[in-house]
Amino acid sequence: MIENKLQEFIKYCKANIKGDEKGEAQIFLDHFFMAIGYNDGLKGAGADLEFRVRKLTKGISFADLVWPKRVLIEMKKRGEKLDMHLQQATSYWLMLASNRPRYVILCNFDEFWIYDFDKDPSEPADIVKLENLPKRKASFSFLFEKPQAPVFGANREEVTEKATYFIATVFHSMQYRGVEREVAMRYCLQCVLAMFAEDVKLLPDNLFTRILNECFEEGMDHPRDKSAKSYDLIGQLFSEMNSKGITEGGRFKGVDYFNGGLFQVIVPIELTKYEIEMMAVAAGKDWSRVNPSIFGSFFEAGMDKGERHIYGAHYTHEIDIKKIVDPVIVQPWHKAIERASESKNPLDAYYKLITELRNFKVLDPACGSGNFLFVAYCEMKMLEKQLLTLIRENSPKLVDAKRLQNFLVSNNYVNTKQFYGMDIKKYAVEVAKVTLMIAKELWVTEQGEDFDNEKALPLDNLDANIQCVDALLDDKYGQKEWPEADVIIGNPPFQSKRNMQKEFGADYVNRIRTAYDKVPGRADFCVYWFYRAHNTLKEGSRAGLVGTNTITENYSREGSLDYIINNGGEIYNAVATQDWSGEAAVDVAIVNWKKGSFKGRRYLYHPNNKGELELYEVDNINSSLSLDTDVVGAKILKCNKKPKMVFQGQVPGMDGYLLSVNKGRSILKAKPSYKEVLKPHLIAEELIGKHGSQPERFVIDFTGKDMTEAGSYKELFKILEKDVLPRRKEAKENQETENKPILERDAYAKVNKHHITFYNRWWQLAYGREDMLKQMKKMKRYIVTSGVSKRNIFEFVSTDIVPNAAVFGFMYDDDYSFGIIQSGVHYEWWKARCSTLEARLRYTTNTVWDSFPWPQKPTEKQIEQVAKRTRELLDERNKALKDYKYSLRDLYRVVEKPGKNRIRELHTSLDKAVIDAYGFDEKKDLLTQLLELNLEVAAKEGKGQDVQAPGLPEWVKDKEKLVSDICVRFEM
Repeated sequence: MIENKLQEFIKYCKANIKGDEKGEAQIFLDHFFMAIGYNDGLKGAGADLEFRVRKLTKGISFADLVWPKRVLIEMKKRGEKLDMHLQQATSYWLMLASNRPRYVILCNFDEFWIYDFDKDPSEPADIVKLENLPKRKASFSFLFEKPQAPVFGANREEVTEKATYFIATVFHSMQYRGVEREVAMRYCLQCVLAMFAEDVKLLPDNLFTRILNECFEEGMDHPRDKSAKSYDLIGQLFSEMNSKGITEGGRFKGVDYFNGGLFQVIVPIELTKYEIEMMAVAAGKDWSRVNPSIFGSFFEAGMDKGERHIYGAHYTHEIDIKKIVDPVIVQPWHKAIERASESKNPLDAYYKLITELRNFKVLDPACGSGNFLFVAYCEMKMLEKQLLTLIRENSPKLVDAKRLQNFLVSNNYVNTKQFYGMDIKKYAVEVAKVTLMIAKELWVTEQGEDFDNEKALPLDNLDANIQCVDALLDDKYGQKEWPEADVIIGNPPFQSKRNMQKEFGADYVNRIRTAYDKVPGRADFCVYWFYRAHNTLKEGSRAGLVGTNTITENYSREGSLDYIINNGGEIYNAVATQDWSGEAAVDVAIVNWKKGSFKGRRYLYHPNNKGELELYEVDNINSSLSLDTDVVGAKILKCNKKPKMVFQGQVPGMDGYLLSVNKGRSILKAKPSYKEVLKPHLIAEELIGKHGSQPERFVIDFTGKDMTEAGSYKELFKILEKDVLPRRKEAKENQETENKPILERDAYAKVNKHHITFYNRWWQLAYGREDMLKQMKKMKRYIVTSGVSKRNIFEFVSTDIVPNAAVFGFMYDDDYSFGIIQSGVHYEWWKARCSTLEARLRYTTNTVWDSFPWPQKPTEKQIEQVAKRTRELLDERNKALKDYKYSLRDLYRVVEKPGKNRIRELHTSLDKAVIDAYGFDEKKDLLTQLLELNLEVAAKEGKGQDVQAPGLPEWVKDKEKLVSDICVRFEM
C-alpha cells in the first residue's frame, strides 16, 4: 500500500534527513519516488536529477528534478520560504519547451507546494506537509505509475467563474430596471472590492456579508420591494471607505480609508431582493481564492456580453503572459541581482537596485482588464522581496540594521502607481484599476511579515495611470503620446487588415493610416502597436508584445519586426507561433526585444517536426522568427513580373454573377454561343477537395465588354440587372456616405472608391482579370493551385475553366514549368516567403512568385528530365485519383503517411531532377542557394544583362514535345 510506504518515508526522513538542499535533495527525492510506487526510485520512473537548463544569460542552471512532460521539482533547504523560488522554477519551466510538464513542485523537506501550470502558475493548487503525505496522497496521483487526475483544494479558476457570474447577474438586473450603465458598473466594482477586502480582513468582522444578510431579511416580507436598507447601509459603508482615518464608532466602527479613486463617486442604490440574494451568494465565495489575473476577463465578459458568456469567456492564460513578463522584466532583474552579488560591495549594490526597482515603470498600451499589469506587479513584488531578503542577509551589524530600518521608513515600496495602462473600452479600464487595487490588497495581506511598513490601505488612486483613451490617435488625429516607461508589455487588439474597415469604419482607418504613414496600409491592426512601442522605448529599454503571427509576413512584418530590427532593436526571445489562450481564435507570435544592443543568449521557440514548440538557441532572431535562412532580403525580379504570368483568379464581388452548374448547362444547351461569357468557375475546395476537381458553378463573365455588347446576351444581362445592379447601387451609396466625413476634413484625402467604380461598370465582375484571360486564350491548359493550403499541390486545368479568387493560375502549359513549380524547391521558397492563414500557407505573387529565381542555365537534357519526371508523377497520380475516387486532398493525406508510396517516390525523383537543373548541391541549404541565386539574377538585371525568366528557355526548339494533354476538363 502506498500509504504504508509513505509512512515509512516519513520515518526515514525524520531519522536521516536534516534538510540540506545540496547534500540531501537527491536522497530525499529518490526515497519519495520509491514511496509512491517506483521500486527503482526516480530513475525507474524516468526522471532526471540535476537536469541541465540553459539560462537567458551566460551559463547553465540545473533543475533539481525533471520528469519530461510530467513534473519539475525544485528542492530548497529546510525552513526556506518556497514562494521566493517560484520565479526560478517558472524560468526553468519556460526553457523546457516541448518537455514542459503540467505540474511543478517546490519542496523544502517539510512542505510540498504543488502548482498546476495549466490553471494557475502563481498560486499553489495544494500545499501538503510531509507528515500528511499518506492521507493526502491523492494530491500526487499525477506521479503514480498509472497517473490519475490529482485531487486538490478549491479550484481558483472555478471560484472566479462562479463569483463573477453572480455579480454580472446583479449588474444586468440593475440595468434592466433603468439604473444608468456606468453607475451600475461602478457600484458592482465597489462591491467586488468590498468582498475582496472582507476576505483578506481589511474590512472588520465580515461586515459586507452581514449587511447583505440584514438587507435580505428585510425583504422577506415584501420580496418584490426594493430594499431601503441596501440604499442606506451599503451606501454608508462605501462613504466610510472613502473617509480618511478609521471610523471610531457606530455600525461601521473599524472601517479604514480605502479611497483609490473607486469610492470618490458614491451613488447609493436600492437593490431588489433578487439582487441582494445574488450579491450575498457572491459574497459567500472565498474572494481570497479568486484569481485576479483572470477575474478581469470574466468580469468584463459578464458586463459586456451577459451572464451566459462568463463560462465561455476566454482569458489570456497567466503562463502566456509570463512568456513576456519573464524575459522582459524578471530575467533582466535576476541578471542585475547576480551582478550585484558578485560585486565588491553587494550590500550597496542591492540598495541601489531596490531603489531602481521602486522607480521602474511598466506600460501596457492595450491593457484590457489589467491581466498583464497584474502579473507584472506580482513579479516585481517578488523581485523586491528577494532584494530585501538579500539586504537582511547581508546586514549583520547594528549599523546595517539601522540603515535598513531607515530605508524601509523613508522609501516607498514597489507600488501600483508604477504601472500604466491605456484602453479604449471604459469597462476594461475600470476593471483594470480594480484588478491592480486587489493586487495590492492581496500582496500586502499575504506578505505583511516581510513588508513591515507597507500598508494595504489606503489604495492608490489610479485614475491618472489607467486611462480610457485611444492608444493610437490623439484628439487631433496625430499619434498618441504614451507615458514614459522602462518596459512596454501587452496584447494589442487582433484585427486583420481585411476587417479593419468593417470593424472600425472607413473614417477611423483613414485617420490611422494618415497618422502612421510609415506603416504599410495593408498591415494588420496589431502592427501599429509594435511600431508605436518601439518608437516610444528609451534606449536600452525592452518590450514584449503578442501579435497575430502575420507580423512575420509581408506588409505586417515590414511595419513591425522589420521596422524594429532596422531601427536599433534586437529580438532576443520569441515564440514563432502558437495557439492563443485569449478570446481571439488565432495563432499568435510573441516577441520580446530590446532597443539597443543585446548581450546574451537569444532563444526562439519554434515548432519541431511534430508541431511541438521546441527551444532553439540561435545567434540571431530574424524578423520572420524562422530557423531557416532568412529570405526577407530577397529582391523582386523584373523577369518574373513582366510579362505577368501568375494571377489570382477572378473576384465576382457578388454571388449574383454565379449560376448553379445545372442552370449554366441548361442555358448553354439552349444558346451555345453564350459559352464565351458563361464559363465553369473553379474554386479551391473543388480543385483539391472534390473527386475530379469539377467546377460546381458557372460565372457570367463580361470582362472587357462594354454595356452594349454585354446587353446582347439578353438572358444573362437580365439576371445581372435583377440580382446585381440594386446591390451595387446600395454599396456605392454606403461608400459615399463613409467617405463624406473624410473628404470634408480633407478634400485630398485618399478614400476607398472601389464600390463606386464597381457600380459604374456593374455588369462586369469586380475583378475579372482581363490580363489573365488574354494569356489563357493563347493556351489549352494552365497550372493552378489553391491560394491557401497545407500542402504543395498543383494541377493542370483546361483553359475552358476560369479560376476564382481562391485559386492561383500560372500561365504555363509545358511539363518542365509544371515540374519546377510543383517541386520542393519552389515549395521551400513558398513556405519561407508566404503569409499564413491559421496553420495554412497563403500563396502571394508579390512576395513568393515575383522573387522566385528560375534555373538560369539548364541543359536540354535537364529540361527533358524534369518534364519526364513530371509526366510520370501526373500519370501515377491521375491513375490513383481515377481508380480509388480520391480527391487531391485525400490522396495526399495518404501519401504523407509512413511506408513505401509510389507517388512520394516520384515527387522525390522530380525534386532531384529540378535541383540538378538549378545546379544546386543537395547537401547544402536549399534556401541559402535560392537566395544567392535571387540576388545574382537581380544584380544582372540591374546591369542590363540577360537572365532566364520563368518558363521554357527561348532556345528550346521543339516545345510541343514538352506539352502533353493531361489536364482537368469540365464535364458538360
